[in-house]
Amino acid sequence: MRREQVGRPELGRRLHKFTLYLIVLQPLLLLLYGTRAKWLTLPEFVLTGCLLLLYSRVLVHLLYRQAKRSNDGYLVYPVVSAAMILALLMIWGALSAV
Repeated sequence: MRREQVGRPELGRRLHKFTLYLIVLQPLLLLLYGTRAKWLTLPEFVLTGCLLLLYSRVLVHLLYRQAKRSNDGYLVYPVVSAAMILALLMIWGALSAV
């Protein structure tokens, strides 16, 4: 007799791969944000910063789900460092706008 699977392992692998792609994409987005911040108007700067914060929040949520069920805690370090870089970029951009 065949037993039904409780979890879906292919979904877990896809989620893990998707999370890794998002982690790789985050520094590229921060680099673009940092290089283009001079030419953004204040509303564009705020909107872009808020979207990057939302992106980081989604990434942290995905990592929390991943790290809770496996030993992927090492993935937290690039995300936390990128969030700190984002905070510095937002402070730097806000001070240069004044």
